Amino acid sequence: MIDIEKVDIVKQGHTLYESFSWRIEHGENWLITGSNGSGKSILLEMLSGMMHIPKGEIHYDFIKGFIWDVRYAEKKNLITYIPAHALRSFVDGNNLFYQQRYYGMEDSRTPLVRDVLGEPLEQMGEHHIPLSLSIRHLLNVELSRLSNGQLKKLLLLKSFLKGVPKLLLLDYPLEGLDYESREDLCRFIDLIAEQYKIQIIIVDHQFHLPRCINRHLKLENFKIVKSERYGAGVHKMKENISHELTQSQFSDGDLPTLIEIKNLKLKYGSYEVFRNFNWTVRKGERWALTGRNGAGKTTLFSLIFADHPQAYAQEIYLFGRRRGSGESIWDIKRRINYLGPEQASFLDSNSATLSGREYIRSVNAGRAGGALDGIIRYFDVDSFIDKPVRTFSSGQLQLLMILACFMSEKELWLLDEPFQFLDPIQKDRLSKYLLTHLSSEITLILITHSAQDLATWTDKRMQL
Repeated sequence: MIDIEKVDIVKQGHTLYESFSWRIEHGENWLITGSNGSGKSILLEMLSGMMHIPKGEIHYDFIKGFIWDVRYAEKKNLITYIPAHALRSFVDGNNLFYQQRYYGMEDSRTPLVRDVLGEPLEQMGEHHIPLSLSIRHLLNVELSRLSNGQLKKLLLLKSFLKGVPKLLLLDYPLEGLDYESREDLCRFIDLIAEQYKIQIIIVDHQFHLPRCINRHLKLENFKIVKSERYGAGVHKMKENISHELTQSQFSDGDLPTLIEIKNLKLKYGSYEVFRNFNWTVRKGERWALTGRNGAGKTTLFSLIFADHPQAYAQEIYLFGRRRGSGESIWDIKRRINYLGPEQASFLDSNSATLSGREYIRSVNAGRAGGALDGIIRYFDVDSFIDKPVRTFSSGQLQLLMILACFMSEKELWLLDEPFQFLDPIQKDRLSKYLLTHLSSEITLILITHSAQDLATWTDKRMQL
């Protein structure tokens, strides 16, 4: 049993939770929902023991110590918290930098997956970890080479292998994972909840959940607005996303070619990412890229967006010119709007101190102008856009990156998992924005793992 009694939480000088109370009984596994910025992640941080509590108390019946040091050690061993942004957990102290995963040379300072996991590798077989969730095949891969989904698997397994917790707190654990990996993770969570009697608390937006979830807590503005029983096994959607690129039925062979990739071959050591890959994208087309974690979707974006140094050794044509024919990377980037998960993970400390509005202006060289006011109104972010970026929730940070990306209508838009962390209302707004605000001259390529997102987008795109 866990009992939160009249707790206050203050962050950056602002009182968020005030006299907050909530009880979690034995056998209860909770889903926490709510709009972006409603307090979901902060509630997990509170339960994990990460946050200072100036008023009130949290009682855990599995924490037995009487003095602070003993209680702190027990919490560290018995409570596992997995944050939303997997990569950010590894950046500090590991010599990682933006774009590092695309460079071919090995860096002895960059840890391998084996190094991050530590010694208890033999324990992986003891906990019935599903084969597709296992990362044994990645043990000798540099940390910087992993996709966002692979990093999430690593973080979960690393925390679990240090010891079986009593309480597992998961902040958007399924975002960034392909369907099969989500299924495996759900089964794994169900297994450990049953076998080890671990209590599970998940922050999510109810689209793919373990069957063990039996309670639902809804938050708004750091207050409980709903607490109820939750039906087991619901919201688990079937998906039939093709793992191959298929051209839009609206493609017109007479349209100008925007991207042409011929016989792409790309490998790191013995790991082959692409072999004789060919792809043509014409002006105004709408594409969706799907596939398993680590299949090369984000790498493909990096080749197009001039982040990948091996683009020069390949036969890649962008905007009518072959890469390496004299154009600079900035000539390419100024014609592309790019949104990717690494942007939030590698946000520098100076940017984090800016307000959201200041950050958008800084990355757009002060050219946001009146367009910024319009997009702020459209996405209804007035309540937080002028607060420091470091105070943003995962969903608010994703919205910030979206707004910064959308300040100009460039020829090509590359959107890597744009819907992740967004609540249902904001996901709907983003879909409608893409469908109604992009001219037919703009080319869009979208990466997603969600059949629901893809089906919604595909249906509407077919009406254009």
